[in-house]
Amino acid sequence: MNASPPRYRQLADLLRADISSGKLKPGDQLPTEMEICASHSVSRYTAREALRLLSEDRLIERRRGAGTVVADTPAPAFAQPIGDFDAILQYARDAIFALEDSGKADDEALAALGLTGDYIRFSGLRRVEDQPPLAVTTIYTIAAHAPHPAIVATLEESVSEWIEREHSVPVERVVQRMEAVALEAASAKKLGVKTGTPALRTIRRYRDASGRVILLSESLHPAGRFAYEMRLERKR
Repeated sequence: MNASPPRYRQLADLLRADISSGKLKPGDQLPTEMEICASHSVSRYTAREALRLLSEDRLIERRRGAGTVVADTPAPAFAQPIGDFDAILQYARDAIFALEDSGKADDEALAALGLTGDYIRFSGLRRVEDQPPLAVTTIYTIAAHAPHPAIVATLEESVSEWIEREHSVPVERVVQRMEAVALEAASAKKLGVKTGTPALRTIRRYRDASGRVILLSESLHPAGRFAYEMRLERKR
């Protein structure tokens, strides 16, 4: 079983959600560390670390005479840490996949992604609660291990976790590729933005021990709704 995120990161995500939803608006003052400790039953270290994460994301800032306030710069609705497999799984749990369509993947689409064989396609939107959709996502799962669409529509875990649990086929490696693209009309319409809007295209290939791609996900995140964050520790 995967360990839960650290308490300070959970607290940061709660505060981030308040900012993204508009509950806390630019210029609004945040509670003090001690007030956060009291309202969330956490230590001062946890409160301080949560605020540090928000500061690094440029969501909050310190102003002379006003304390810590919500920054004026708009922030992405969802920020995902990058660098380990658990972070990828956490995204799949937090950003719910709302299935819209499924069927056998056609050869042309598979060839464009460098895949061969029989795959099942699941298409839909990634969402976080009542916020605008984060991404248009298409998941290609090897047919032998593909869940029924009714299962995908109600999953509270990632499809890769379901495959591991139901078929005992562990994911050994994930290769991720990211590139900037302009949204085509169909994807832009689903996301509620203009055709040609800049977007981040993310492709993840999930491989088993033999190197076979058992699952591939392709997501298009429009600008302003999603960001990757990476923490680099200096070695001395």
